[in-house]
Amino acid sequence: MSNFSDMVRYIGLSIDEAAAALDVSKDEIVRWCDTSEAPPLHIWQCLVRMLDEIRISAEEAAKSADLDQLEASDLNRVNLTVPGQAAAEFDGPKRAATAMAVATLARVFV
Repeated sequence: MSNFSDMVRYIGLSIDEAAAALDVSKDEIVRWCDTSEAPPLHIWQCLVRMLDEIRISAEEAAKSADLDQLEASDLNRVNLTVPGQAAAEFDGPKRAATAMAVATLARVFV
């Protein structure tokens, strides 16, 4: 495993999705995940953009919630989209952003 692999999994991308999102072959994704060979800098930069889009989407969702009216059952109904170009078309980034927003909102109950 590699740090690249950890980032791809954290974002929630499958091998096929990572290849499509990063515009490289599946073989390159597998090689970068399973060996110590690192991808080029522009690939890392694309992953960072995706992580930023996920984080911003989660932050905006948490900011827009009405905390005074929030109930624990509302946390299971949070459903986000990730508006950025890098992450928007894949389900994994949407799940990651939703999980981050729910975690932020759940702190209200702690």
